[in-house]
This record gives sequence, structure tokens and C-alpha cells, in this order.
Amino acid sequence: MKHHSVPVFLAFLLVLAASCAHQPTQIILTEEETARLNQEALDLASERLEKLVEESKKQGPASSQYLATGLFLKGNSALMEGDYVTGAVLFRHLAQLTDDPFVHKKYAIALIRLGELEKSRDVLLKIFEADKGKDESVALILAGVYSGLEKAEESRQIYRKILARNPKQEEACLFLGKSLAIEKKWKEAESQLVACQKHHPKNGVFSYYLGKMYVDRGDLKSAVRLFEDSHRREPDSTQAAAALGLIYEQWEQIDRAIVVYERHLKLKPQDAAILGRMVQALFMKERFNEVIPYAERLVDMDPEDLNMRVKLGILYTESREFEKAISVFRELLQQAPQSDKILYYLGAIHQELEKFEDAIEYFTQIPTSSGLYQDSSFQMANMLSGLAQNEHRQKGQPGPYARKFLQVSNEKLKEIPDLAVEITVLQAGFFEATERDSEAVKVLSTVQNDKGFNLQHQYYLAGLLEKIKNYEASTAIIMAILDKDPKNAHAWNFIGYSLLERGHTPAEALPYIEKAIAISPDDGYIRDSLGWYYFKTGRLNEALRELTAAFEKVPDDVVIAKHLALIHKDMKNFAKARVYLQHALKNARLSSEQRELTSVLELLEGDRVPAAVAD
Repeated sequence: MKHHSVPVFLAFLLVLAASCAHQPTQIILTEEETARLNQEALDLASERLEKLVEESKKQGPASSQYLATGLFLKGNSALMEGDYVTGAVLFRHLAQLTDDPFVHKKYAIALIRLGELEKSRDVLLKIFEADKGKDESVALILAGVYSGLEKAEESRQIYRKILARNPKQEEACLFLGKSLAIEKKWKEAESQLVACQKHHPKNGVFSYYLGKMYVDRGDLKSAVRLFEDSHRREPDSTQAAAALGLIYEQWEQIDRAIVVYERHLKLKPQDAAILGRMVQALFMKERFNEVIPYAERLVDMDPEDLNMRVKLGILYTESREFEKAISVFRELLQQAPQSDKILYYLGAIHQELEKFEDAIEYFTQIPTSSGLYQDSSFQMANMLSGLAQNEHRQKGQPGPYARKFLQVSNEKLKEIPDLAVEITVLQAGFFEATERDSEAVKVLSTVQNDKGFNLQHQYYLAGLLEKIKNYEASTAIIMAILDKDPKNAHAWNFIGYSLLERGHTPAEALPYIEKAIAISPDDGYIRDSLGWYYFKTGRLNEALRELTAAFEKVPDDVVIAKHLALIHKDMKNFAKARVYLQHALKNARLSSEQRELTSVLELLEGDRVPAAVAD
């Protein structure tokens, strides 16, 4: 339960009751007690003050002046502290002791702060009529009160009276124009604001509001002209820069908006509003390195702005300043330990840095209710699969990561049906990498009929079936693809290359490869198949030409690099053969591929001619 001090007006009542100058004792109250005592104190204070005012009047001017001084000091202090209830009570009674317009204006302001506009209007109207509108400050406040009471015409009448006395009165001029524009009296509003501009040529606010008026009318071209004029008159005007930039953004002319913001920030580098627009605009253009200094400036200005700090962390990530990004997100995580987005960002950054265990730890903390839970689950399973495969390559057998991967992936399969295909493909990849091709085929076949099982998945399953020599099943998958799409070059190529690898005569494979070439002549994988056909038929120069072209198109493909190495070996180009074998070995993912390539490399070293010739 919170506790509160006795309010100012109650403290003042206690001072009056004690008739002495010492400070009231600090009384600590609960919220409920304070709420009850506030109204009681107000009533008691008003009653007591009423009596004091009457007594002071009877005692003469000196007594009234003494009380008035005390009321003014206390009332003014209350207003300065934001205690408008006390201020209004004190100035209401003070107004009974003096006709001073300043006191009555103070009372009216306190009433405005309390939302009592009608009472304030009555007070201000008396002052306004008494001095025939000579006090511009009173007239302006009265016009504003009329506006707040939705009495626009009365408000405009006051502004016109002010301008009749002083045509250069800036606020009256501006508010009259704005009032006319609100009621869509466009010609009158424009005429008024243009006249104002003539009186104040260095002030850009009038062009700005003219521009806003044209925005409301849907004429953005005129609005841009006026906002530019406003910015020219006042280069440091935040309103003009923001309005001009926003229109350019609306027109998708983001670079022009950036120029406006950049020009403005040279004059006002700490303008938070324009800094925010600048960050957003540069972010939209993906100019991440440029946006970082502006985002850093905003964060320095307002460290409590969590959204901007998150954006800064993202910017560091996009710019690959990962350590800075981690620092930002870790600080944010201390303030919002349950934030799924921050946990996800930290997980993704550590994944990018290949700190997989740390990444998995962050992803594990994302709750199931989060919209990021599904993707984080997949990423976690994907990393565990990679760790398990690497473990197998190093040890030659499954280890703790393998068990963890299978446990987590099976849990996710049950928990998130929408990830069935993706998780199963990960499992198939794990089984393939650990040389359990039959198990890979088995798990992948379970999702073969799922909606998410796409063309690439079909090729993958067909390739696995080829590895376990179930050619009938693999061919059935590819023929089903061709039934739907007879011009699928990769399907024709798959059959042609498969026939070459199965031991069929090259002549049997060629028609399929030629069909694929006719459909997609520049495809690197298809050129590889044609080159391999030439190799099988002893046409080494043609094979070299095709495989070199294929390698240029798909330089990271292990099979193409291996084929090039074998051709160079047969052509006695041992140094080149070794280069391509080493290149293939560097990109090999599967242990079986690595063993095969290593074996070929060893054979090459054994069969090659002397080093002087080979080099």
C-alpha cells in the first residue's frame, strides 16, 4: 500500500488554524485515507478561508492586504508545484480581496488546469471587458478557452479583436488561421496565414501550417512547396523537416527524406524526433552502417527507450558487429528476462558465430506461447543435427549429441505438427551423414505425402533410394515428377545420370541427358552429366570442356569437382587433379564422401608421375 503526505491545502489549513508560522508536522497516510481527507480538507479550507476573508475585510485594508499577501504566496507556490486544486482554492478567495487583473488571471489559469473551462471563461471575460482587451495575454487565454469549449466563432472574434489592435500579434494570427482551417474555410484560412507570413518573414510556422492545410486537402505537391519554404525560413524547424520528410517517405522517395533529415541534423544534432525518422529511413534502405551512429545517439539521449535499444542491437547484428549486439541484448535481457524477441536475437547471433551450445541455451528459453517458438525449435534441432554429424565424423560413432538430437527432434515432431517435414528432413540428413541410409529413407518416407513435402524433398528421397539401390522406387518418384511437368530438366537429368552410375551403357543414358540439355542448356548440374557421359565414352577433351563449364557455374559441388579431378588424372594432369580433389574434399559434408575422396587422393599420389613432371 502506498503512503502520501498531507496535501498542500490541508497543510495550509493547519497553519491557519494554529495561527503560527511553523511548518506542519509530516503526516503519512494511505491512498484511501488521502482520497477521503483531500475532499474534507478542501471543504474545511474553503470554509475557514471564507471566514478569514470576511474578518479581514471588516478589520480594514491593512488586514486584507496581510491576508492577501499570504494567500498569494501560498497559491503561487501551489501552482508552481502543480497543485492546481490548492491554487484554485487560494486564488478564488484571494480574488475576493483584490481587483488586481493579475490575480484573477492566475485564478483562471488554475481553473483551466482543473478542466473547469466555463468558470475560467467567466473570470477571463470580466478582465477582458474591464480593460477592453488591452491585455493580449488575457485575450489569448480567453480565445483558447472558447476554443476548448468548442465555441469557435467566439474564439475567432477574440483573435480578430487582438489583431485589430496589433496586426503583428503572432499567436492570434496563427490561431485564427488554424481555426478557420479546422472548419475547412480554406480561402479565409490561407488569406489569414499569408498575411501573417508577410508580417513575420523569418518565421516558418505560417508556411508550415499552410502546408498542413494542403495536406488535409490532399494536395501534397503544394504542401511540399510550403514545407520547403518553411524549412528555408527556419532551417532548424523540427515541424517542417518532419512534415517534408514524411511526405517523401509516403512517396517512397526515401533518399530525399534522408537528405532532409541529414540537413536538419547538422543544425540540431540532438533533435530526437528527426533522429528517430532518420533511423527509420536508413533502416528501410538497409543502410545499416550509416544508421548506427544516429541510433547510438538516440540511445545515449534516452537509455530507457527499450525499442530503440533493440533496434540498435539489430543494426549491430546486420553490420556483423556481433559482440556489440550481444552486449546490447544481454543488457536488455536483464531488464526483460522473459522477452522472446531478445532471447531469439541472442540465439540467432550465437548461431551465426557458430557458438551452437550458447545459441541452443537461448532458444530453449523461448516459451511455447511465443510466435518465435516454432522457428527457434527448428533452429535448435538443426544445430543439434550439425553437432551430432560433426561428432560422428570425429569419433566414427554416435555420441551424446546424436542422442540429444534424436530426443529433441522426436519431441518437436510430436509437439509441432507444422514442422513435421522440416524436422524429418533433418533426421534423414543425420542418418545419411552417419551412414545409415536405410533409416534415412525410412523416416523421410513417413512424410512423403505431407503438404509441405516439396520438389526438393522428392529429389532428396529419390537420391537416398539410389544410394540403397532401390532404383525402382527412385525412378517412380522421378517419373511422377515428369508426369506433372514433362519439361522438368532436372528430372530428365536425374534419370540420365542415374543410368550412368548404375552401370547402364552410356548410350542408354544419353537421350535423357540430351532432353535435359535441350530444356536447360546452361545448368551446371546438367553440363556435369553430359561431361560424365563423355568421360564414360573416352572423349576426354569434350568431357573436360563440359565439366569445366559446370564447375564455373557450381564451384562448391563435390561431385563436379571430383569428376574434374578424375578427368585430369586420366589426362595425366596430376597437379590439377590434386587441386580439384582437395577442393572437393574441403566441401565434402558426408563421411563417406570424405573417405572416397581421400582414397582417390592417395591413389593419385601413388600413381602420379614424379613430382618434377607433375608440377
